[in-house]
Parts: sequence; C-alpha cells; structure tokens
Amino acid sequence: MKRFGVRKGVNVADDPHLSGRWFDPRRYIGDLSKDVEESVTRLLERYAGCVGLSISPGDEGLIFVAAFLTQNTSYHTNVLKWTRALFSRSEDLNDIAEAAPALGNSYQLKMLPEALREYLSTKPRTRSDLVRIRGVGAKVADLYLLFTGDTTAVPVDKHFIRYAPQLGLKGVPPRAELCARYVCEECPLRRNCLRAQASEKMGRLAGWVQTVVWLISTRKEAKARSQSEAR
Repeated sequence: MKRFGVRKGVNVADDPHLSGRWFDPRRYIGDLSKDVEESVTRLLERYAGCVGLSISPGDEGLIFVAAFLTQNTSYHTNVLKWTRALFSRSEDLNDIAEAAPALGNSYQLKMLPEALREYLSTKPRTRSDLVRIRGVGAKVADLYLLFTGDTTAVPVDKHFIRYAPQLGLKGVPPRAELCARYVCEECPLRRNCLRAQASEKMGRLAGWVQTVVWLISTRKEAKARSQSEAR
C-alpha cells in the first residue's frame, strides 16, 4: 500500500485512514460499467481483502510534496528517501521548500520550492487548479486527489498505461493543458483519455484499481531485477 504524509506519533495500523481500512472496494462494485466489470471483479476477488486506500486527512500539504516528487523517478529509490529526509526535519511547507534543493540535483527537488509557494498561495481544490501550478502534470494532480480522498481520481502512469488493455481500456494519458481548461465531462480528449475512461467506467473504484495495478507492476519489476541480479 502506498502511504504519503504519515503524521508523527500515529500508529498506522491503528488509524483507519492511514491503514486504508476506511475504504472497502467491495462496496462500490455497482459503479462498474459492463465492459470493465469482469476484469475489475478478478482484481477484487484477489485483492479486495488486503488492499485499501491510505489517506492522511490534515496532511494535504505533505501529500502534495510526495506527489510532486514522484515525477519520472523511482518511488522506492528516491521519493521515499527524499520525503523521509524532508519530513523528519520539519512538516512546515515553507521549511520543506527551503530544504529541498539541498538534498540533491534532481529537477524535482529544484522545482519543488516554487511549486510549494504556488500551492500555498492558490490553495488548489480541483484538478484544474492543481495543473496550473508550474511543474504539476495530470498524473501528479490525480495522485494528490486520490490520496486526499477522491477515489475517482486515476494517476495515469507507465504502469497503468501498460495494464489498461487488460482492463478493457484503450487510449492515451490525459494532457495537462486540457485538464487546466476543461472538466473531464467537457474535454475534447475525453473519449480517448485513459483517465476519463477509467473514472467513468469504474467510478469510485477507479483509484483503487490504479493502486492495485501499481502494486502488481512494481512487484513484477522488483522480481525481474532480483532474477537479473542473481544471474
């Protein structure tokens, strides 16, 4: 399970939001359209009892930091390292903005201060608001929305793109410039957009499905690396 912005002094296992127990995917089977029902039901049968959705109410700013840093890099190799270093020093976003560039030369760390200043000044509430922040694309916006409680949000990453045909989805990733101008229902890319398709056809299960796909894909990648190193 992916966890962002865990509050200090809180036992994850005891917290229904952080542990993901607040979300039971089986409650939302009725949201599925017929053309994805079979493929998603298979995921539910295997993962509904062990995968929830971890959110952290009150930690929205920290979730934004973690989501922003996920761009084009390894979550386990870099994002966890960066967020642990930043959050252990301070959970104040201004302090984080000041400290981030000193952690390394990654462009994500270098761009984070400006993104945080815009986040603090604009207080974004929608996808359109989020993608107007410099450096925030559609995936980062949806990642933020998903882990602040919008389970219809689908961060379309490389894992989801590869797995989409197995879910009965076919299309392209969302485009940030269109997300800034339109809501999904009015976007000209809607019929060909993987994010719009997933949200429309899976409803409140869409974000959970993306999380399961991420887990499946990253586990396969880790297994392949391990086998390669053993040779």
